[in-house]
Amino acid sequence: MRAPLVYKDEPLFGFDLGTRTAKMIQLRPTGKAMEVLGYGYATFPAGTIVEGIIVDPQEIAEALRPLLKQMSYGHITARRVITGLPVAKTFTRELELPPMDPADLDAAVRLEAEQYVPVPLPDLYIDYEVIERQDEHIQVLMIAAPRAIVDSYIKLFELMSLEVAFIESSLTAVTRALLPSGKSDKVTLIADMGSESIDLAIKDKVVRLTDTIALGGDSITTQLMKDLGITHDQANEIKFKYGIAASGLQPKIKESLMTTLETICSEMKRVIKYYTDRSKDNRAVEQIILAGGSASMPGLVDFLSEHLGAPTSIADPWAGLELKHIQAVSKLEAPMYTTAIGLARLEGEL
Repeated sequence: MRAPLVYKDEPLFGFDLGTRTAKMIQLRPTGKAMEVLGYGYATFPAGTIVEGIIVDPQEIAEALRPLLKQMSYGHITARRVITGLPVAKTFTRELELPPMDPADLDAAVRLEAEQYVPVPLPDLYIDYEVIERQDEHIQVLMIAAPRAIVDSYIKLFELMSLEVAFIESSLTAVTRALLPSGKSDKVTLIADMGSESIDLAIKDKVVRLTDTIALGGDSITTQLMKDLGITHDQANEIKFKYGIAASGLQPKIKESLMTTLETICSEMKRVIKYYTDRSKDNRAVEQIILAGGSASMPGLVDFLSEHLGAPTSIADPWAGLELKHIQAVSKLEAPMYTTAIGLARLEGEL
């Protein structure tokens, strides 16, 4: 979704608004690479975002203003924002339509949206992109987002004296960060493991399918707290230090987390099967790429590879970015910037 562009030559920066944390980063194209000018994150109070809608934009704005004035590393000079909407609150669908005049396409997409999206059209913003044209049909990727959510984002950025240039699905940004254009022709399942959910996308040249699993890093932490009788901080330490990799604690940890992990695998298999059954030539997923903070849990990559039958890895969204005069991000914090990097990378594609 593209907001009116008044100053087309002004720089942009990626602004990823999570459920309790905002991540920001500005990149500058330098020939074939992109240079990091500044990045940082800040937290804001829980309960200020409900069902994707920012219900207290003033409180979030107050919490984030200090970071805008002084980034954790480097400086952000841009005042124009590229931001992403939560995947669970947007509707993405690939449409196959008969050949038609471009002037008729908008009406055709809206008619399809009326059939598939469980929200009245007047309450939605709808955007689409033609991803393939053939003699007998055209493939269109449609995205629809509730106006209440989009308008609440715009209100927040107005309070922060920022101009919104682009709004897209956060999972589109994650895909751009992990699989920059032209980097892989393999059918790829991307799993962005957030605190409250796991967002899934299957990319086959373009993003063909998205879905969300209602389990995330917090689910793993909570299960460890319950079964091992430990505090939140202790559970987080065990999750990131030991995970389900070989250790003296492995039997207890695996016993605690097995049901949760098997549920995650089952949901991933469902999404993979749905795509394969509906794709041309029943194309299978050839690789799985993990992102998000919980992706780095020891042993998880091997577990998913074994249970899903596809090579699994943790992608590095910072690969290929130049940090000339800025401290490199810590290994622990690096995954949290994936969405923000993908948003900021859009600057290099404009």
